[in-house]
Amino acid sequence: MQEKARAVLRPRPQTRVEVLRRYPRLVAHMICVSLGYFTPAAAAGALLDYIQGETHACEYYCHMAQGWDREKLLKVGRDVVERAFRARHYHYGFMAHYPLARRLVQDELQGQGPTFASWF
Repeated sequence: MQEKARAVLRPRPQTRVEVLRRYPRLVAHMICVSLGYFTPAAAAGALLDYIQGETHACEYYCHMAQGWDREKLLKVGRDVVERAFRARHYHYGFMAHYPLARRLVQDELQGQGPTFASWF
């Protein structure tokens, strides 16, 4: 008799660092989608809020939501993550270059990430 294989579910990330370690490519693509507005830490924070079902009320999201409305901010968060994933094959060129964004994420994990915007 064969035993059923059980899926081992990892717990959801609880910190930005856990998000950076677990989803470095998605964080890098979020930097690309934001055209460098997000630093790796900020993108990880936005992704963490998305995972936890919370709003992320940064200037970038509030601008797209046209204010502080919770439902609109949640939608913007979903849209940014979806765009980052769907456009992942096209992030090359000026201010949306995946290899550079990926390097920024690696630098952040080594304690050397940018403080302000990612591309400057």
